[in-house]
Amino acid sequence: MISNTTTQRGRRFLSWIVLACTAIFGTACGNWNEFGNGPLNPHNTLVPGPAAGLSTQYNLPPPTASTHGVEVGVLVDRNRDYYVSSYDQGIHAYDNTGNFMGTYSLGVTGSRAVPYVHSEWPTYSTSATIFAGAEGGGFYVIDVDKTTTPFTMSLAASDSTLGTSESSPKRAQDETIYIASQWGDIVRYEYTPTGGLNRLATLSLSGQVVTGAIALYDLDPQYADEEVLVATTRGNFYVLDHSLSTIIWSNSSGASTSDVYYAGVTVAERGVIAPVALLPIAGEGDPNSGLVRAINLWTQAVEWELVPSQTVLSEHAIPGSVAVLHDQTGFTQQAGQPGQDDRWDDNQGGILEGGGNFGGSNSGPNIPPIDANFNSWAPFNATFASTDGYLYGIDIVAGTEIWNYRLQAPGQDAPVVDNQNIIYVGDGSSTLHAVEGKLSNPGLGLWMDGSISSGGTSDIVKLGVTNTYGLVVGTDSSAYALFQ
Repeated sequence: MISNTTTQRGRRFLSWIVLACTAIFGTACGNWNEFGNGPLNPHNTLVPGPAAGLSTQYNLPPPTASTHGVEVGVLVDRNRDYYVSSYDQGIHAYDNTGNFMGTYSLGVTGSRAVPYVHSEWPTYSTSATIFAGAEGGGFYVIDVDKTTTPFTMSLAASDSTLGTSESSPKRAQDETIYIASQWGDIVRYEYTPTGGLNRLATLSLSGQVVTGAIALYDLDPQYADEEVLVATTRGNFYVLDHSLSTIIWSNSSGASTSDVYYAGVTVAERGVIAPVALLPIAGEGDPNSGLVRAINLWTQAVEWELVPSQTVLSEHAIPGSVAVLHDQTGFTQQAGQPGQDDRWDDNQGGILEGGGNFGGSNSGPNIPPIDANFNSWAPFNATFASTDGYLYGIDIVAGTEIWNYRLQAPGQDAPVVDNQNIIYVGDGSSTLHAVEGKLSNPGLGLWMDGSISSGGTSDIVKLGVTNTYGLVVGTDSSAYALFQ
């Protein structure tokens, strides 16, 4: 993550690093190696997706069957090797051309939640480490040794006492790992190859169900390091301290009607305006199902609520997270104020993932975290898909809809945004869509592709942009890597 104290020169350095990774390693730094592509769950990436359409398809089936279990998720590490999880017990590995390379069986029912895959730059081509929860319970650390063919996948450590989990793990700045169990236990782990796996802390939310990914964000300067942001299916939102010793504050605006926060938390920065937690509501029958709620992370109150134009509340739902549009590479330089660095603006709007008040420093208790990389007048936009059959673009300052795009079928999961603000989304007809997110033509359809529906249509439930001009796709029971 990039802190709010990162200078504009730092941004130029970051852009250089991304280009250098592509040139030197044949891949890029912005790989889809953890669900949501970062602790804030912005559902965007630093690399380009297949803007010109799809031409190459790798099917990633399990070794002894034609399909996986339901709720398939696909990840990729820095070497462009793939990992597929589902409700089946096995986590399967594939090399960067789609060849099956090994399986590790958890011994229990797997999870719809995508694991976190970590690979260090010096050893990215020879090893990786997978961190995963499971529907059948337990937390697992799996070593992947790529010096063998097939890969050797072995259990490095585990905690069998963690209950059912449907939330993707998140890795903090200090390299500790957080995960939510389905029944409301938020757990913090420390893992090193030499010291093993240690459960550092557990904070219970009294049996409330947590099905979506948590987010990490350094919000409050009075507390060291990132806070942990959690939403429950009872309509409660919590901010926990880094050590999981206390609930700093909570918001129960959705609790009165038991709003289902099913998809998890997305943190959206907005320049010099306080950031918000974007919470879509699912659960058909819930009177607010289909609505998006924004909670201001400084005032601790609901800032706005939005009902999409084609949505009928309680009949429709937003099962996937909100994805944030972000800055692009076409910066124009603008002179800063005296004593400040020059500002850089891409003239497209959106945000870049930041980090708030790192280390609890630089800001007093009455100063909200800001993303100093942005002009205060820049527009800040986001996107999400609904079961009403539309993809929406919204202004996350005003809380208004600015465009919509019609899908072929209901949308079941989060869209993902590439570094050019092209939005990729799937629907229940196994159709993939690329939609323009730039301010010049927002909501314009660029291409549709239904090639993965040849085996029968199903919901696309996981989607990521990975490496250069590629997508990873999980459907109800199949996994794919697709390229331009």
